[in-house]
Amino acid sequence: MSKQESQAIKISQEKKFRPPQIDLILRQKALAEPLRRFRRSVVKELVKESIKSLAQSYSETLAELSPEELAIRLAEDSAENLERTMGSLGIKEVINATGVLLSTNLGRAPLPEFAAHNLYSAVRRYSNLEFDLEEGERGERTKGITRLIKLITGAEAAIVVNNNASAVMLAVRALALGKEVLVSRGELIEIGGSFRLPDVIEASGGRLKEVGATNKTRLQDFERVLQEDNQVGMLLKCHQSNFQIVGFTEEASLTEMISLGKKYDRPVVYDLGGGSFVDLSIFGLKKEPTVEETLEAGVDLVLFSGDKLLGGPQAGIIAGKAQLVEKLRKCPMYRALRADKVVISLVEAALSQYLLSEGFESLPVFQMAGQSLQELRARAARILAELESMDNLQYQIEVGDCLSTMGGGSLPGENLPSVGLKLKSKRKEFPAIEMARILRRLSPAVIGTVAKEVVNLDLRTIFADQDQTVKEALKALNLKMCYFV
Repeated sequence: MSKQESQAIKISQEKKFRPPQIDLILRQKALAEPLRRFRRSVVKELVKESIKSLAQSYSETLAELSPEELAIRLAEDSAENLERTMGSLGIKEVINATGVLLSTNLGRAPLPEFAAHNLYSAVRRYSNLEFDLEEGERGERTKGITRLIKLITGAEAAIVVNNNASAVMLAVRALALGKEVLVSRGELIEIGGSFRLPDVIEASGGRLKEVGATNKTRLQDFERVLQEDNQVGMLLKCHQSNFQIVGFTEEASLTEMISLGKKYDRPVVYDLGGGSFVDLSIFGLKKEPTVEETLEAGVDLVLFSGDKLLGGPQAGIIAGKAQLVEKLRKCPMYRALRADKVVISLVEAALSQYLLSEGFESLPVFQMAGQSLQELRARAARILAELESMDNLQYQIEVGDCLSTMGGGSLPGENLPSVGLKLKSKRKEFPAIEMARILRRLSPAVIGTVAKEVVNLDLRTIFADQDQTVKEALKALNLKMCYFV
């Protein structure tokens, strides 16, 4: 039968199938229990979806069903549909075997267990979110974070917003509304989701003023504009946290820009991006400018993320001179962008660890980065030993070297040597991409990478207490492959 003939028959069948009105079906006894348990609008939508599905898989017997008989079938279909819907809701735990420590798709920085306890205590009942317990009157929600940031970095004040893009928007809105924002052409970054710094600046009410060239921007380029233009609201420096420019390059240093800002009485804002509080060279990674070093240099405001190199939740943190922070706090946009008690609680939990000399080691992102190759090989060998002892193993499995990355728009080009498991199907009809799909459909899902018909599972981003779950997942994969036809 040709494709055209099949399509014609399908169209003909769909025209023949005329289900009863939805309201008539909903009045049938078979749907009484679903209507008792769930909202009528929910059941109605599920019935509509089931009818549409039935129409597409039309059969002669279906057209002969009475409203009551059809309702019985629809009740069964709707129950299955509802179960699938409820089962797919919400953010679920997955096992990150990609080797990307700050995977944006997988929630970036995992949080320590004590942060969850902190959050539960803060949200399960009432809290002192905006209440000063000492004075007995309304307080400021970021007072605790300001105290922590001040102790750790020496900043005069700090506030928290939804993310770092929000921090940029608020800074531009409060300091350069209707005025020019000077940015080097080599720092006009694009962040995830195709959002670009020029667009963020313009959406905030500022006017972007590009300075210098893509590969070379000197201090004189900034000063030339300041001498000729009285409409400059702020100088913005953006750390190249998610890309690199190499070769014939030059940039105005932060120290130079701070001096220039003071000379012309213009605030200098540094979008630091990742916002590290730790010297990353201890992990064999390139040293990033820390928040503390940036503030000590004399910058007016520094903006950074909470869920990248800080190791906390998604947030944008603004720290620096109290007068400017207060100006941002009073900006009407702050009301729309400020963080709620959930985010503030988690940020406080992460920041509290930096009060201790080695406190950052309790944060999962640094625990993962600090794992030795010997530890990873030992874990991989234990998993391998149990799987190799299985009968009828449908895939080859071996321990191999690989490279982990920080991810999350941080440390471009920097890698951490790592160890992983490499799976290769013994059956040509069962490709690696299908193996990876099966692993993703397990609970919890195991998310690996696929390259050259091999499924790679990087142990660095798998928590040690998840190793047993990984074993069970690989056994389940083998079982499914055994029954695959």
